[in-house]
Amino acid sequence: MQKFFHIIIEIIYWIAIFLSPVILFSAIAASIYISNENNFWLSVIVLSLGVVFGVLWAERIRKKYGCSRYMSKILSTPDISPDDDLQEKKNK
Repeated sequence: MQKFFHIIIEIIYWIAIFLSPVILFSAIAASIYISNENNFWLSVIVLSLGVVFGVLWAERIRKKYGCSRYMSKILSTPDISPDDDLQEKKNK
């Protein structure tokens, strides 16, 4: 059961890593399409590049670090924790 939850968490984080470049490239593709509707093909190419880049980046991170380990480093913010400031003041 624990392995099942680990797999689900890895899939969720993989999708999150995949979506970050896809959202960026889709915003660029939408701006290209809105500026000139005749450039639909260009916006599809840009969006396709975003999907390919997202898959390659997510797979690279999964193989090199593991998605959950990579995201845990990004999501943790110990340097802005107010508890650390209190500890430093007490130690002085």
